[in-house]
Amino acid sequence: MTVEYDLHDLMFGQAKQTNFCTMLIKLTLKADEKNIEKLRLGFPHEVEVVEEYIKTGKDPLMEGYNEQKK
Repeated sequence: MTVEYDLHDLMFGQAKQTNFCTMLIKLTLKADEKNIEKLRLGFPHEVEVVEEYIKTGKDPLMEGYNEQKK
């Protein structure tokens, strides 16, 4: 699974997944600034995807999502 799919399922689906990435997304959503930076060291892409969702509220699986970020 990709972080985009896991985030989509968590925010817009049934959120029944319990895999590592889903737990990382939940942790990232709860983390303060200091801990976000610690998470970013090991998981830069995952933190970026979650931050983009927080900023825009847009589904990362929607068509054209990656083009909109550029």
